[in-house]
Amino acid sequence: MRQPPYREATSMPAARPPARLFLRPYPSPFFGPFFSPFVGSFHGPFFNPFVGPLVGSVVGLCLAPAAQAQQAVEGAVEQVLVTAQKRAEALQSIPVSVTSLDERDLQRMGVAHLSELARQTPGLSVVSSGPGQNILIVRGVSSVAGTAGTVGYYLDDTPISASSNASLLSLRGLIDPSLFDIARVEVLRGPQGTLYGSSSMGGTIKYISTQPDLARLGGKAGATLSHSAGGGWNEEGNAALNIPLAEGVAALRIGLYLRQQAGYIDRYAIASDNILAAAPDAPRQAGVNTERTRGARLALRLNLADGLAVNASLYYQHMALAAPFQIDLPPGGSQRLLQTRLVPEPSTQNSTLANLTVRKNWPQVELVSSTSYYDRRVAVDEDSSKVLYYFFSPAPQTAVYPSGMHGDYVNREFTQELRLLSDLAGPLQLIGGAYYHHVDAPLASSIPLPQGYNERFGSSFGSFFSGARQATVRERALFAEGAYRLAPAWTLRLGLRAFQVDQGFAQQGDGVFNGGPSAVTGDSSDHGYTPKLNLSWQIDPQRMAYLTAAKGYRPGGPNNPAPAALCAKEIATLGLSASALLKFAPDSLWSYELGLKSEWLERRLTLNGALYSIDWSKVQQQIVLQCGFNITANFGAARSRGGELEAAFQASSRLKLRASAGYVSATLSNDVPGTAAKRGDMLLDVPRWSGSAAAEYAFAAGAGHAAYARLDATYTGAAKFLYERDSPFHRRPGFSQWNFKLGLQPAGARPAWVATFFVDNLLNKIGQTGLPTAISADLPTTRRVAIVRPRTVGITLGKSF
Repeated sequence: MRQPPYREATSMPAARPPARLFLRPYPSPFFGPFFSPFVGSFHGPFFNPFVGPLVGSVVGLCLAPAAQAQQAVEGAVEQVLVTAQKRAEALQSIPVSVTSLDERDLQRMGVAHLSELARQTPGLSVVSSGPGQNILIVRGVSSVAGTAGTVGYYLDDTPISASSNASLLSLRGLIDPSLFDIARVEVLRGPQGTLYGSSSMGGTIKYISTQPDLARLGGKAGATLSHSAGGGWNEEGNAALNIPLAEGVAALRIGLYLRQQAGYIDRYAIASDNILAAAPDAPRQAGVNTERTRGARLALRLNLADGLAVNASLYYQHMALAAPFQIDLPPGGSQRLLQTRLVPEPSTQNSTLANLTVRKNWPQVELVSSTSYYDRRVAVDEDSSKVLYYFFSPAPQTAVYPSGMHGDYVNREFTQELRLLSDLAGPLQLIGGAYYHHVDAPLASSIPLPQGYNERFGSSFGSFFSGARQATVRERALFAEGAYRLAPAWTLRLGLRAFQVDQGFAQQGDGVFNGGPSAVTGDSSDHGYTPKLNLSWQIDPQRMAYLTAAKGYRPGGPNNPAPAALCAKEIATLGLSASALLKFAPDSLWSYELGLKSEWLERRLTLNGALYSIDWSKVQQQIVLQCGFNITANFGAARSRGGELEAAFQASSRLKLRASAGYVSATLSNDVPGTAAKRGDMLLDVPRWSGSAAAEYAFAAGAGHAAYARLDATYTGAAKFLYERDSPFHRRPGFSQWNFKLGLQPAGARPAWVATFFVDNLLNKIGQTGLPTAISADLPTTRRVAIVRPRTVGITLGKSF
């Protein structure tokens, strides 16, 4: 399959490519049995009349006799290399459902955070509670419980999902790295258990950083100034310098960035006798949710003799939020962006990542060693004034009183992977290796007695709560995957990963909310296998169909410190043993996928799609206990079925079009005791429909200059926030967002500068993006709700040299 020109060069080894598919009912005996479970699951007034004809048309084209191979022509959609299978390959040549967005895509789409990435990627949802506070969901595999998320998250070869802090994954789990000097982001859909290990049940997201160039001295710099509606001015600056130290042998790359975002949410004092209202005549603190992020990256590349190459990098990021990016509902709303607090709520996140990658090449084999150390520290303050009033009024507490909760969460992670990759002349290619991951994750949180509280209310409380936990995780694995060309058009891939995960924990707590002092220790050990089977059919040089069956896995682990003195009786009523207060078991899933990758109209149109069915067992569920604590327990099963479709069309030499759509039906297969969750309920935070569309038009702007105009539209469907149907926070509405960009630059392939005017959230739609879990307690009548940034207008200036 001749590949079209690549958009960018890559520092990875040269690619060695091997050589929501919507279907009408059963186009052949081979596909019929596979599609029977899918056809019954898709329904609705939109799906049946629209997708049905589309299904038939697409499959009719795919299964028709293959046309003669066409030569690539001017105007073909450009391709990039991806490393989804841990070797550099052409995107259209691999039988994996992948979305790849390079630096140009990210800039022109206006993607600066994970939440914005999701709106451009079918099958991916991000539950965002603010910058650096994200939960990833791919293909409806949604869980807010457990020691880790359901999606793998990598910066180059290093996992950065910060596992082992057993709840509040949105706050403590995911760094939100600046997308400056990122060469590419890859979103891999479907279980990636063979090559990426545990916690890649739904898929994997990889940030690929720009590597040092051994031959060219150069760099780039950029500055952005913008203004948000209802807020203030935002500033961002970045610079990168590439320095060859010895031509062809060594190079250093240095990157720096700074982002300061003005707040757009106002703060008021809480009414003294009503936690659902702001105090009358309370002074307004305008735009409290400011963000200040700064970071740096150093990368050294050595190209030594005899096929030996070394890459070393050091990444640091500091993020400080003056207040949460959330409104209080009530009294706030989409037209009243406000929160009610009595104490400030700042938070900081400090992340450091060091990596050393060594590559050794022989004629038919490459050996890669990747060694990483990741340190992430989060400190957060939260107003607990409403919580104390809710539990202790009207006696002894007769009025809302200022109270705060503080939490410190640390993840120290060491990762070592050693892998061998073949480059054999025959029909067989292999990859295999060993993996080790060690996590040390201490945490501590407290609600101290506010100064003057007992004197004010005549009470005799000590500390309301103090707790700490020390958790460790050790994961060891061996993995192998082989690809064998059965015939010129057929390739079979088999993969297997064998793993063992050992966890230990010690936790203690005290205070009124803990029922007095408590201390427990425990451990858990899990082991197993995650197999994968993939069969691909190269229908013709421009079209490939594939079938994949794969298993995904997530380890169990220690529970939150819920004391037996308060909670043991309730646990027994749920059919759980007393040990459920201490730990929970792993969960796993099987995924079955049929996909198509295709190019049409002399490669001016790229159309990729997939259908999938996922069966999830022993699902880790968060149980809210009446004793005042949350725990994680394994209850029943879930099923997710859906599809994705992506299209890119070079309509003319000036006009590019792009569109994507995703549909997912992810439902519980049983009732969940202790919750309001019932069989058939959609899983939390999973929109049934999502999609995006973009048009970009290039035109001349006077002598020697080129310009472009781009319009992006995204849609995120409605989703459940909670299972409780009578809760006002049961469901969040869907929302759309429009972005516009107008760019100007000198004509030519490598413009020296570019100026871009942009309007993000053009129609100023305030969509809801998350219902974060409080670190103190969530109240049934008022919750924090995360929202998108209001309309933001600005200009970006970029210079390369």
